[in-house]
Amino acid sequence: MAYAYLRTGLVEGRLRPGEILDDATIAQEISVSRTPVREALIQLEREGMVTSPPRRRPKVAEARPDDLAQIVAPLGALQALAAQLAAPYATDDDVAAMRSHNSELLQAVEDGDFARARLADMAFHRVLVSRADNRFITSCIDSLEMHTSRVVSLYFRNRGPDGESAREHAEIIQAVVDHDAGAAAKATRSNYLRGLSLAGEEEA
Repeated sequence: MAYAYLRTGLVEGRLRPGEILDDATIAQEISVSRTPVREALIQLEREGMVTSPPRRRPKVAEARPDDLAQIVAPLGALQALAAQLAAPYATDDDVAAMRSHNSELLQAVEDGDFARARLADMAFHRVLVSRADNRFITSCIDSLEMHTSRVVSLYFRNRGPDGESAREHAEIIQAVVDHDAGAAAKATRSNYLRGLSLAGEEEA
């Protein structure tokens, strides 16, 4: 509970960079003892979301708009690898799920709901990550997506996947339907690298 509470606050940008994280206050807010809060803070420090300077209270780690460029490149490479591993084994249900998430993305774009569009985009790619069935890839992607969501929440709230993203997703779907691992990886990598265009365009 403590970890989920803190992680949500960090990812959504409610806990701002540099903000002090007092374990007693947090424990009172969620009606738990201080021990699970401290354990959650230690875990979040391992994940790079919290810093604990010597002899000082933990605080929210710094984050900058240009962090996005450093995150998206490795995330795209890992997502491409997941697509490459998954494509030969993707099922009809996987394809149906990808199409459903892509339709949700398009609808969110039409509605101007950037947060919903980002969630649909993540869910789309998550289908292939799950099918790849490699816990080490999944763990790395989970961590990078957490940092991506945080930077977006802090600096790019009014940006998200667009109609071009949906078109690129259609190419990924076709590669998966064809069980073409190389094409799926290439299309996925291109889809993610286009996200680098967000870097440096601070909005918040």
